[in-house]
Amino acid sequence: MVNVAKVFSTLGNPNSLIPLAIKDTASSTGMTVGSFITGKEEGHDRFIDELGTEIIWLGGIPFFKWLYDKTAFKAFGFDSKFDARNLKNKDILQKIKEFAPTDKVKTEIEKIINKEKSFKNLATGKFLVATGLTVASYIGLTKYKQIYTDKKIRENLIKEYQEKCNLEAKQEKSEKTSNTNPTFKGLGSAIESLAFSPVKNMWVLDGCITAERLKDSRSKQEFIGYMIKEGSLLFFMYYAGDKIMEMFGDWAEKKGKSISLDARVLEDGFLKKAFEDGTIEQSLKEINAAKESKAGLYEFLHKNPDNLIVKAAKMSDIIQMYREPQGLFKKAKETQKIDTRKFINLDDFLGATNKKGKKIKTGIIEQIETLYKQYQDALIKGKTSDEFFKQVKKLKRNSILISIGSCILALGVFTPAIMLLNRMASDDNQEFETKKRIREQLIKEGKIA
Repeated sequence: MVNVAKVFSTLGNPNSLIPLAIKDTASSTGMTVGSFITGKEEGHDRFIDELGTEIIWLGGIPFFKWLYDKTAFKAFGFDSKFDARNLKNKDILQKIKEFAPTDKVKTEIEKIINKEKSFKNLATGKFLVATGLTVASYIGLTKYKQIYTDKKIRENLIKEYQEKCNLEAKQEKSEKTSNTNPTFKGLGSAIESLAFSPVKNMWVLDGCITAERLKDSRSKQEFIGYMIKEGSLLFFMYYAGDKIMEMFGDWAEKKGKSISLDARVLEDGFLKKAFEDGTIEQSLKEINAAKESKAGLYEFLHKNPDNLIVKAAKMSDIIQMYREPQGLFKKAKETQKIDTRKFINLDDFLGATNKKGKKIKTGIIEQIETLYKQYQDALIKGKTSDEFFKQVKKLKRNSILISIGSCILALGVFTPAIMLLNRMASDDNQEFETKKRIREQLIKEGKIA
């Protein structure tokens, strides 16, 4: 059975790779179809490029990180699941060790603390090596694609020329016995921020792919095409979607319906019940009292699993639970203990401001406080609890669908259309530039005329 809340939560999660994969698939499909319109060889060339890039783009960094974990981390005897960002705050680091879910995990953490510098270097190397090898894989794909496309075009042009010659020979023979005149047609991803965010990993990778594509463009025609495609891709993949959701969220806020919480929290009945019976107030009071220090808040999260804000954070994957290994081919069993190896960004609770004091992030505590106040205002105005939460859920879903849908439309339809129109309006619209270059080379070689 499909978990609707999980689907919308995943699509609306700025740290999930799935929305990026959906947008990129739409872009690749649109680009491939557009290229086949301009010519079969160009379509095949684009298909290899887009499909190969999709595989490397989605699987490259995760694969090489996994390989690094199994080699480098294993060689040093470190637990690769421990997040290096946990080492920044020494007070919290002691709590991480204290609340370790098992004795084995605690021992692993102690080992990392004792060799902190080595672990940090390994963690940094993981990002650099995985990204570098993925980029190298893409460069290899590009070289292969260009060699393969050039080879196929050469073969096709020679074959077409031979067929034309054979056809002309047959025609000359036919003309000796017939007066019929035939008609011929012409042959047509701050290194920490980048290293620990899956989405920013992809941003760095896309930046490298874009640079490589522009650098190795085989012609002005291909260079301009990549300029349009890559510029649009980077904009709609990493900026426009979140901006659309942010604008929709601001609009919903003005309507008295905050939609900043994770879809799973808004869709689940526990928050609605807590608002109705007022138990949310006690949970807010408790966690606000604990947030005077980050170390105190971190300890509170471990000692108060029944607090409703803590529950919401777990549901939103702000807090990740420890999964106990069950064997090589068995799925790990989730426990009720927090996995202290995973990084808990306390800004997700407290919010964050930039150097100028401007708020750049609203924490989950404030998000729930805001929604609860809006809920109370709605009741005063005569709205029922069911009506309020139904509208909030609807607005949340719409914001996600509009964001994803707009990007899919832009990347899968509008951008390929712009590239096609640009191609048709240019002087070289009649032929794939690479094919034209190879035809001229074959004529010089005397292999065709």
